[in-house]
Amino acid sequence: MNVVLISRSSALSDSIRNQLHLRERPLVILSNEDLPSFDTTLLRNAIVVDGDALVCFQSCDGVEPELHEQLLGERRRLLQACREMDTPYIFLSDGRVFDANTEQLHDCSEDEDTAAFSLAGKQLAEFERLVIGVAGQGLVLRTGPLIAAQEGNFLGDCLVTMRDGNVLTLNDALMGCPTPVSDLARVVSGMLDQLSCGAPCRGIYHYNSSGAASAYEFAEVVCAFASQFVAPVADIAAADAGITWIPKVPVLSCDQLLQDFGIKQLPWRAYLPRMVRAICEGVSK
Repeated sequence: MNVVLISRSSALSDSIRNQLHLRERPLVILSNEDLPSFDTTLLRNAIVVDGDALVCFQSCDGVEPELHEQLLGERRRLLQACREMDTPYIFLSDGRVFDANTEQLHDCSEDEDTAAFSLAGKQLAEFERLVIGVAGQGLVLRTGPLIAAQEGNFLGDCLVTMRDGNVLTLNDALMGCPTPVSDLARVVSGMLDQLSCGAPCRGIYHYNSSGAASAYEFAEVVCAFASQFVAPVADIAAADAGITWIPKVPVLSCDQLLQDFGIKQLPWRAYLPRMVRAICEGVSK
């Protein structure tokens, strides 16, 4: 089956494209600008992966209400076409739909009611309700704060600050599960494999890489790896008012994904050495 990926250019879309290329799966990539004139015949024998909102909201807290309503309307038309053609639709979201409860002690489960505080969280929740509301075809995959070797994410920003020689002050209380974009791409690819074989799974699923950590604990690991490639690396310090996870995404329970798709969590630490090295080598050039 073909895959139709809706996303602007990003580290995540690059990772999904590379993963699907390895699986020799045909791929069509669309931007939001393509949707009004999109040829819906491409949906026949296809699966849609919609990652544009997630990519956009990783670097901003939502969009203007007028634009949000426009995007919802375009998704509504696309989802109706998917329903007519029996085309599965995966919407990529994140745990900001729970960010009114970021200090709760338990992992957020798939069946919990959303409780969003941020604009991005509220708008993602609206997208989710639209996708799930289309009978039979909608899947939502929520994830954690994404990290990548490219600029504009928590990992890259931390390393740039450290390389500038400034002391980096980080929060050591709020826990999160940083999720490398390549790990999320692995999960999306695994879901596509099974959906293309007729797996009847629908509804809401969670995936974040394993290993909850505060921003300070994460930075400690980053510093340890970075010191192998560059010197000096600035000191880090813990403080209640320090930088925390960006975006603020609580830890997610991933039991349903394992139960229905058999996809296991992998630790973010396993991905970090290669990512840190790529960033350090890029900065040193």
